[in-house]
Amino acid sequence: MFPSPFPEYINFFCSDLATPPVFPLLPEEKKFLSTLGSTKRQAEFSLGRNCAHQALAKFKLESEPILRNAETREPCWPKSVRGSITHSGEIAAAAVGWTKDISGIGIDLESFSREIDFNISRHVCVETELIRLKSLPAEQAKRDLRIIFSAKESIFKCLFPISQTYLYFKDAKITINEDNAEFSFVLSKACSGITKVGFQHSGKFSIKDNMLLTSIFI
Repeated sequence: MFPSPFPEYINFFCSDLATPPVFPLLPEEKKFLSTLGSTKRQAEFSLGRNCAHQALAKFKLESEPILRNAETREPCWPKSVRGSITHSGEIAAAAVGWTKDISGIGIDLESFSREIDFNISRHVCVETELIRLKSLPAEQAKRDLRIIFSAKESIFKCLFPISQTYLYFKDAKITINEDNAEFSFVLSKACSGITKVGFQHSGKFSIKDNMLLTSIFI
C-alpha cells in the first residue's frame, strides 16, 4: 500500500480487497450499493467507502455516510471536510482534511498492468507535453503519459467540488519533475471563484507494485 503523500493534517488511507474492512458500510451506503449494476462496481464502491471511513476516523466522522452526487458523480463529504476517493482494480485510497486547513484535495490511482494506447496522448496532452513525450523512448513515454493523465485527474478532483467548473485534459499543462517525484501544472482555464487563467501549482506522484498514485491539495 502507498504511504501518505500529504502533510499530517490530511489523513490518507489506502487498502485492497484482501484486507477486511474496519468499518462496515452504513445503511445509506448499502442502499446505494444495491443500485449499482455490476459486482465490479459494487466492490469498488465498497472498498472506496471503507477507505473513506478509515480516513474520516481521524476527525471522528467515520459514522457519516459518503454517498454520491447523482449529477456530478462526486462523493458527498461532510461539510466540515474536503475529501477525495480513488480506486483501480483491487486497490483504493481516500484522503480527507478539514475545510479550515485545505480548500481542495485530489488523488488518483492508475495500474501499469492495464495497457494504454499511446494514441490517446492526442486527446490528453497539450502540444508541449506531446513534443516531450515523442522525444522519449517508447516505454518511458507510455509511463509519463500515464503520469500526465493521472495528474490531470487529480487536478480535476481537487478543483471541481469547490468551483463546479469542468476542466478538460487540455486545460492543464503538466511538467514532470523526476528528481522530486513531483509534477507542476499551469491552468489555461479559470475555475470559478478559485483560480485564474495561468494558475500554477504542484502535486506528487508515487509508483509502487506496478501502481501509480498522483496527489494534490490546495
